[in-house]
Amino acid sequence: MVKKISRMLLLLTAIAVSSFFLSDIFANEWKKPTETEKVDHLNGAIHQKQEFQLHDGTTYWAHKMTGQRDMTPYVFTIPIQGNSQNMTFRYRAYDESKKPNWKIVTLDQVQTLPLASGFVETEGRYIWLGKPIVYVDKGRATIEEKPGLASPVEVKQTSSGVELVFQLPMKAGFISEMWALDSRDPLVPWGEKMLDSIWLNLDVTEKAKWLYDGYYYQSPSTYEPTSESSFWRIPENYVLRSFLYTGGSKAARDMGYVMLKASLKQQEPEGYWKTQPRSTWLSTDYGIPEGFYDTRFNTGAADLMLRGCDQYQEKDFCQSAKKYASYFHNFVAMNHFVIAGVQQGWLVPDYGTAMNPMIQTHVSLNHQLAEINFLYKNYLQFGDQKDKDLADSMLYGVVNLGAQWILGNGDLHYAYFPDGTFGRKDYPYLTYNDLVETQRLYRQLHGMDEMTLTMLIDSKLKWMQLNNIQYR
Repeated sequence: MVKKISRMLLLLTAIAVSSFFLSDIFANEWKKPTETEKVDHLNGAIHQKQEFQLHDGTTYWAHKMTGQRDMTPYVFTIPIQGNSQNMTFRYRAYDESKKPNWKIVTLDQVQTLPLASGFVETEGRYIWLGKPIVYVDKGRATIEEKPGLASPVEVKQTSSGVELVFQLPMKAGFISEMWALDSRDPLVPWGEKMLDSIWLNLDVTEKAKWLYDGYYYQSPSTYEPTSESSFWRIPENYVLRSFLYTGGSKAARDMGYVMLKASLKQQEPEGYWKTQPRSTWLSTDYGIPEGFYDTRFNTGAADLMLRGCDQYQEKDFCQSAKKYASYFHNFVAMNHFVIAGVQQGWLVPDYGTAMNPMIQTHVSLNHQLAEINFLYKNYLQFGDQKDKDLADSMLYGVVNLGAQWILGNGDLHYAYFPDGTFGRKDYPYLTYNDLVETQRLYRQLHGMDEMTLTMLIDSKLKWMQLNNIQYR
């Protein structure tokens, strides 16, 4: 994980533990969609189109146009029947203080939609539109957005309603994309205050991008390549986490499946997800090149597969979670620190690379806890005793160090280093949430609380309260 965790990650961590869950009705109704992909080599561009057809008639589609020479834009349309006065477009806008809010326009009043992702809604037709995007592929699963080249969606009045007109620029060296989820049924039950707020903060267009091949996040300055408008394909999809753990809408259910399928395609044959960019600080500190293994991002991605396995009853998602667990077991066997105690414990380094399988980096407490939590949940899902045994050993690695994790001010150290020292500033509340989840799983499996975890939770919570840290 990058040194500075984003506000969005913290927000979605909080959302993930909220009280909304997909209803039993949604789970019982789910049937595997039909997925198709078509590639056309045009005179001057490569056109890729992906579709998911759901059993209730809902369609997810995505277009990707890779320009090879300058041409007129690729144009396609969506007709919508009805009275345009009753058709709305709901999108996220910002006030003067840059606080997000919902804004709604009617389609009889506009000739183009705002250049934003949003929801076209009328009786019998509900479409979640992505934001048109044009970018350059910078390599290492990194793109650089070119905002000035994207064309807004046109709204043309017709005798039977309106026609949405999409134009994807075709320019040499540039890629254009557009996606949508199109349904006969409402996608989000607007009016439920908490869901309205959650959706207002789900970002697939600004600091993060949902693209044809996956979820991209704004590139940190310590990654290469990078720029102010660069985004890299991150293994863990924070919006997907909200969809799977928060749910509460048809859009979350349907897009959750689509996003899981994209993540599945990015999983390496060995079972992990690469961080493709080069991290300058990992390269400097540990000699780790691009294409490395980040345990937190990977464990997050695998946890989503495990959740999808249960939620969609999809064999491929189940196998993906198992495959990652197997990879992680092998990684830990070669890379761990032994922590002495009544029961010997193991700490697992945060990063790895196929170029140097035996390399040992620091161990972040939040990484270690997330890995323990995944192994416990994997054990509860599939019953493999090896997962529980490894999780127990890793938990001993944490508890054997006990109060050494605690700073004088009550906060926790971020990491344990190969030389046996502790250091770096911990996140405001991410580690607290991880500790609480570890305690919950431990209690479920052992019938009681783990006392050292209780000590760490209490210390971190007291520090958070003294410093007015908002948490959930």
